[in-house]
Amino acid sequence: MARIPTIRRRQWNRQTAAHLAVRAGLGPTPRQLDELEQMAPSEAVEQFLRYPAESTRNQTPDWFHAPLAQSRFPKGMDRKAFYALEKEERQNLQREYNKVLRKNLEKTREWWMERMVQSPHPLEEKLTLFWHGHFATSVQKVRDPYPMLLQNLMFRERGRGRWRDMILALSQDPAMLIYLDNARSSKRKPNENYARELMELFTLGEGNYTEEDIRNAARAFAGWSIDPQEWTFKQRTGQMDTGRKVFMQAEGRLTGEDIIDEILKQPAAADFLAERLWTFFASETPNKSAIDHISRSLKDENFDLSAALRVLFTHEDFYHPSVIRGQIKSPVQLSVQLVRTLNAQVPPGKSMVKASKQLGQNLFEPPSVKGWDGGAAWITASNLSLRYSLAAKWIKMKNSFNPQTLIPDPALSRVQVRELLFDRFYHSPLREQEQASMDQYLSKMPPVSEWQRAHYSQILQHLVQQPQYQLT
Repeated sequence: MARIPTIRRRQWNRQTAAHLAVRAGLGPTPRQLDELEQMAPSEAVEQFLRYPAESTRNQTPDWFHAPLAQSRFPKGMDRKAFYALEKEERQNLQREYNKVLRKNLEKTREWWMERMVQSPHPLEEKLTLFWHGHFATSVQKVRDPYPMLLQNLMFRERGRGRWRDMILALSQDPAMLIYLDNARSSKRKPNENYARELMELFTLGEGNYTEEDIRNAARAFAGWSIDPQEWTFKQRTGQMDTGRKVFMQAEGRLTGEDIIDEILKQPAAADFLAERLWTFFASETPNKSAIDHISRSLKDENFDLSAALRVLFTHEDFYHPSVIRGQIKSPVQLSVQLVRTLNAQVPPGKSMVKASKQLGQNLFEPPSVKGWDGGAAWITASNLSLRYSLAAKWIKMKNSFNPQTLIPDPALSRVQVRELLFDRFYHSPLREQEQASMDQYLSKMPPVSEWQRAHYSQILQHLVQQPQYQLT
């Protein structure tokens, strides 16, 4: 295979460094961008890829560590005792328990939003967001935040490891087992939902499997369930189908793990994942050369996700002018990146969660098993003005920015201020027409040395309400 074209040191500049930071993360703070710009490209990429492997479980919301948090029934009751109650008592108990679950879910959304702003490991957060959309699972059906947070932690722990380990963990994930109905699958009535989506949406794509493959995969996953009392994986051996099966090129007494291994042997597996990675992190426009290089890395490196991400983030085409600032910000990216750009006091996670939900991205609640459509679907005729107003609302919040860190030298000219703010908010020079528009806006304001906080607020609101701010 031909050499992979990587970005060279001479091509590396502030704009390319910022591009890496907004795609491999959720936007740099000014200091982080200064540091990235001084690094060699490969060093900058490693800065994102190499974060500590320790578990995030001890940094989770307090409710997650409560003694009865992982119980599936109110007050830690076992299933039999709960259903032995009178109907009215059972309904009252469940009603009160649902209030607790809803409260814990909101705390979990806020926790994740705040982590995305504050975490020193931006790729961990961006990857977790990618997997959350790729393996879309909704709390609307799971109905308990505990397994949803368990899945989030699994994405963090497996997100840059081996693809096989991720797929196996997903196949045993309590939230996914509930969401795609495998928890109730049995050898007498194998449920095909998970088997179908595993191949169609998660690993291979349409046209790369048969209906017979789905049926036999469903048989192999029968009995993969959850503990009746707690949110943990459990194999119900009495419901497992140990008979002979034919799946693609494999034949025998195949298990769920055998199905996963056979899927990863298919040529389409690496191509499918490579394209998904390119689409999310780079561009909705396919780039055959780059996707082929990512796919080859997956095949050569035993589906090592870190190796594939390294190829993606160092690839010359990742930094092509058509890719830089060619992606519409998701609601989460819009909210988190603005807060990181302002580099001031972090607003309450509650307000960021609310804004993201209003714009169509409610964490832990993707609209379907396909996840969020993304791209152009993020902006509609009805929500564009809302995107503008919500961004402006952040600016107006108390302590949302520090004027002294935005423009440290009040003696700067208006042109210098324009360049400084363009670098801060857009990470690149804009077209002459856009510069002229900004100059005209600044010309109506007093000299920079006379600016009060209200002047700073006005100019920042103007910046975030421009069409180009919707791009990253």
